[in-house]
Parts: sequence; structure tokens; C-alpha cells
Amino acid sequence: MENEININDDFLSFKNQIVEKFGEQYFEQTDIFFQRAVEQAKKGLFLSAITDGKFAMEMSNYSSNKSMIIDIIGFISQLHCDLGQIKNSKAYYELGLKLIDVESEFYEDDKEMYRKLKELIDSESWKGKKDNDIDDE
Repeated sequence: MENEININDDFLSFKNQIVEKFGEQYFEQTDIFFQRAVEQAKKGLFLSAITDGKFAMEMSNYSSNKSMIIDIIGFISQLHCDLGQIKNSKAYYELGLKLIDVESEFYEDDKEMYRKLKELIDSESWKGKKDNDIDDE
């Protein structure tokens, strides 16, 4: 029973057990769904790409390797921007920006990617809100 997952543990302990036991599998699945999202976007299927990207983002929570999360969130942000959903795009941009790790070997690349993403969002935001942009107000 050494490798058993204790389903009665608090959530954080439970999650850590899942990551320890299945983290590599979740990393591989995260990668597959992210690749699928990219392919969907190349075909112009932006809503499908967003769905697959969000699923990849959720799966990455249980991955033993968190290296893709910045790229996934940036990708989702760009898709929302491409659809004119600026409020959603900004929300994902801000989330990704908060998750950039200054200790990461990819810090400079991530920072540059998000700088370019911010330029894209700013260049599209002047067009105004689209009907399909979620508005919580």
C-alpha cells in the first residue's frame, strides 16, 4: 500500500500525491492537448483551440513539470485577442505574467513573449469590445 493515493487527505496533500505518482503522465498529456490546441488554431478553429488549451492548462496543475504553463496561458490569451475578446485576453495575459518565474532559465524568453503579447493586446484594444467578449459588469 506504499504507492496508494490517500483520497481522504486535504486537497493539497492529495494533489501532491497525484503529482508524485502520475506527474510525468500528466505532463505528456498536457503536451498532447497543447499541441492539439495549436493545430486547431492553425485550422482557424479558435474556440476549439481555446477549449483544448484550457484543458491543457488544467492538466498542467497535476504535471510534474510546469514548464509549459506560461506558453499555454499566453497562447490562450492570444486566441482571445484574435477573436476580439480583449477582456479575456487581458485576464489570461495578467495570469501568465504573474506566473513567470524569474529563476527560470527561460525567464528572458518568457518576458519577451509576454511583452509582444501585451503589444498585440494593446494594438487590438482600441477597436472596442466585441459582442462575444465576456463582461462581468
